[in-house]
Amino acid sequence: MKLSKTDINAIAKNDSNYLNTKGANCYLNKDYKTAVEYYHIASSMGNVQAISNLGYCYLYGRDIEANTDLAIAYFEIAAQRENVDACYKLGDIYGSDKWGKEDKELSIYYYRLAASILISEDWENEAAIAYCSQLRQYPSLCFALARELMPGGYMRTDIVEAYQFLRVAEQGYRIELSNGADFYQKTYEDVISLLNDSIFDDIRDEIDLLFDDEDDGDERA
Repeated sequence: MKLSKTDINAIAKNDSNYLNTKGANCYLNKDYKTAVEYYHIASSMGNVQAISNLGYCYLYGRDIEANTDLAIAYFEIAAQRENVDACYKLGDIYGSDKWGKEDKELSIYYYRLAASILISEDWENEAAIAYCSQLRQYPSLCFALARELMPGGYMRTDIVEAYQFLRVAEQGYRIELSNGADFYQKTYEDVISLLNDSIFDDIRDEIDLLFDDEDDGDERA
């Protein structure tokens, strides 16, 4: 890869965000080789998001040999610096047997850590979830936490918190779909289905009042 004059200037100015963003754009265009190179440069400059992005590249083998242990290592480094993406992905890795690392306790730990980073106050306080606008940027995290908070999940059952996380996930996925991320359609429909579960009948109306009127009911039966 040949660095552009702007790349060199960004390095001189210690602008790792520019280099990470350029890598992310390459990733979106499926130029994984160039993306990885930019991520390496940005991460060497201390960019936490680039470190997490390298974790994704190693986890899924994006132009480099897939290596779950290296992916976890990069995610751990980023998680130590409060990167939400890294915490969430660690929760995913430990939450299933897909990568041969299943550990439900660790999975819940990292999901909770990701939520705690986003919510400055105790995220188990009433309405804290609904009022945290940043959570809408992480609908998959919210969906995961909602499932774990419902009966049969690995967290203490709390249908009020579960419903709030589902509502936030609904909003977040709707934004993603409006931006062309059609691969979220099935997951979005799964969220809608859970929102209509009879387990929430007694608290649905009360919790819906915490959310903006424009988001109420237009997609649900």
